[in-house]
Amino acid sequence: MKILLIGDIFSMAGREMIDKHLENIKNTKGINFIIANGENIAHGNGITNNYYKFLLEHHINVVTLGNHSFANHDIFNFIDDAKNLIRPLNYPKGVPGKGFVTINYNNLKITIFQVMGRTFMNTSLDCPFETTENLLAKVNSDIYICDFHGEATSEKIAFAHHFDGRVNIIVGTHTHVQTNDAHILPKGTMYMTDLGMTGALDGVIGVEKETIIKRFITGLPVRHIPMETGRKQFNGLIVEINETNHKVTNFEIVNMIK
Repeated sequence: MKILLIGDIFSMAGREMIDKHLENIKNTKGINFIIANGENIAHGNGITNNYYKFLLEHHINVVTLGNHSFANHDIFNFIDDAKNLIRPLNYPKGVPGKGFVTINYNNLKITIFQVMGRTFMNTSLDCPFETTENLLAKVNSDIYICDFHGEATSEKIAFAHHFDGRVNIIVGTHTHVQTNDAHILPKGTMYMTDLGMTGALDGVIGVEKETIIKRFITGLPVRHIPMETGRKQFNGLIVEINETNHKVTNFEIVNMIK
């Protein structure tokens, strides 16, 4: 089977790339299963019920979130009922929503989960390593897929090596910059430090560049305005898995610019 993992979908520019190009990628590449990060889909900050439904209508099987999971207040109206939406599993107890979902697909049990890194994230979180150990001990699946939402590349890489051979696919999100390190680890885990971003290409990680440049020059706070004009990008990774032995057999980086 072929699994497409899509990097952070950012605001209207990201939605436009999904609307215009996802179906073609799905058909031409023979994609069977799609996972996308949607924590920035609502004007660059959070997700709404309508945009969650938009992603499902575009045949995305699972939507992951991240540190902006609860940035848009509408999330509280539907997160507990959204069967295919996950937020970081290592949020403290009592946080709404769920951190993993198990889907039966073509006689395979596929568990998709998300953990968030603790380095540079300024969020109260449980240990992503321990949280994942607990999940693997309690949930029996044929294939495990992890979206590691984090800032520090070292934390993501260390996590991947620790779970090499136990989690089939580990991909990073959050930085909005696609990394050039997609590879299969020694024990068989498919790994990529960051999938990148689906949205505006010529801004600063999706935001109008002038305001961010001003912030760096002056040190003053600025309003983040999503960039919706100019060139756009569609970033992600296609991973092929043998349905019999559940091993990764091939992969292809997606980096489309329009």
